[in-house]
Amino acid sequence: MPLLNSRFWGLVPLLFFALKAWQYRAPADLPQLFWFCNASNLVLAAAIFFRARNLIFICAVLLAIGLPIWVFDFIAHGDFHIFSVFTHVVSPLLGFLLARRLGWTSEVLWQAPVYYVLLQLLARALTPAELNINVAFAVYAPVKALFPAFWLYSLLNLAGLFIFTALAHRMLHRDAR
Repeated sequence: MPLLNSRFWGLVPLLFFALKAWQYRAPADLPQLFWFCNASNLVLAAAIFFRARNLIFICAVLLAIGLPIWVFDFIAHGDFHIFSVFTHVVSPLLGFLLARRLGWTSEVLWQAPVYYVLLQLLARALTPAELNINVAFAVYAPVKALFPAFWLYSLLNLAGLFIFTALAHRMLHRDAR
């Protein structure tokens, strides 16, 4: 499909990141841009522009894994914004379509957890603890009673990401050329 060969597809997640930046334009809200989904839109745009095949797949995985979390959060708190639909539905679909077209390597199996940890470390270094961006400081409040320790919660999140990445890799697999 020649249409999917265009690097200009990178403008789509870049636009979605710009919309979220506009949504969080108040100085107190700027740390919200460090959420996995928002950061992954920006990284996905760069990955598409530079044809970083593994990174396209990894961002699609992180954005897809965020969809049920966002839906749960929306149901629990009623905070709906159309920009979030773009981020949590359109971006991962675009990422997986482009990844399927371009291919990726099995190195994504270790690269995705590394990307995840890097985003958590950035959130921990650059955002206030009370916002708990990327659950970098504490267990996600609605499930806090299920986890006796933050390190266990973090380890299970990492394991879940690895399993989801492995399943997506296996189901959608196409080696990079």
